[in-house]
Amino acid sequence: MTIGDGVDGDCVSVVVPTYNSARTLPACLEALRAQKYPYTEILVVDNYSQDATGSIAVSFGANLIFHRGTQSAARNEGLAHSDGRFVLFVDSDQQLEAGAIEECVLLCFSDAVDAVKVPEIFVGADFWGRCSALWKNSMIKTWGPKGGIPRFYRKKVLLDRMAFNDELRWGEDLELYHRLKSKGLKDVWCKSHVFHYEAGSLQNAVRKYLSYGRSVNAFRDSQVKTPIVLIFSLAFSTLARILKNSDVSASVLLGCLFLITVKGGSAALGFLSRAG
Repeated sequence: MTIGDGVDGDCVSVVVPTYNSARTLPACLEALRAQKYPYTEILVVDNYSQDATGSIAVSFGANLIFHRGTQSAARNEGLAHSDGRFVLFVDSDQQLEAGAIEECVLLCFSDAVDAVKVPEIFVGADFWGRCSALWKNSMIKTWGPKGGIPRFYRKKVLLDRMAFNDELRWGEDLELYHRLKSKGLKDVWCKSHVFHYEAGSLQNAVRKYLSYGRSVNAFRDSQVKTPIVLIFSLAFSTLARILKNSDVSASVLLGCLFLITVKGGSAALGFLSRAG
């Protein structure tokens, strides 16, 4: 795929970071392959997975790139190898609604914007996944229409302003957005959705949030401190919303509260261990 094949010569590069993603990657890539916009390249940036992730990526015709590091680093690596005028960042456990890429391209032209926010819906694949989805969907509602983070960009914007902070293991997309927004980034919401399939275990949650906690120090060194303040403020508001929610089962509600306690405690331990 080369630039010049698409509408007004606009190819879209889709960057998908992976690590042991064989369970979710096929559905992710199938959804990308089903997009109505035909001028698309898919770059799977793999952190040397030990399962069939690499072979799955190749079987779907994706460009497979190996790169060791954080998800932020993987996204930057995909960006560096991309040929498109636009870049879309998708996680391996997400499925993009049909027509989303075409809509994002058209919005960039019709609304003269440099980035597009895609509404995200979290779906629980198991009990802990449902608990996590409850929290994240509630956070989205708490944040409201003025919240959200773009995942579709004009590549020139990212190259001009430097892309993701490689040191961050969480909040890297929010940090990037605030940095670009302070420079006058124009963005808009699309109507198409991306579905995020949540699954996990307490063990994985502890491991992941210990790592996230250690990454907080990168925020302290950053010139942009607003994102981490926003995250904590949003977390408390989301907790208040969930406690008032009477539309979910007691088991999922209690599981959600327990999961958030585990994640918060693990992040705190990670931060303290790095600070010490």
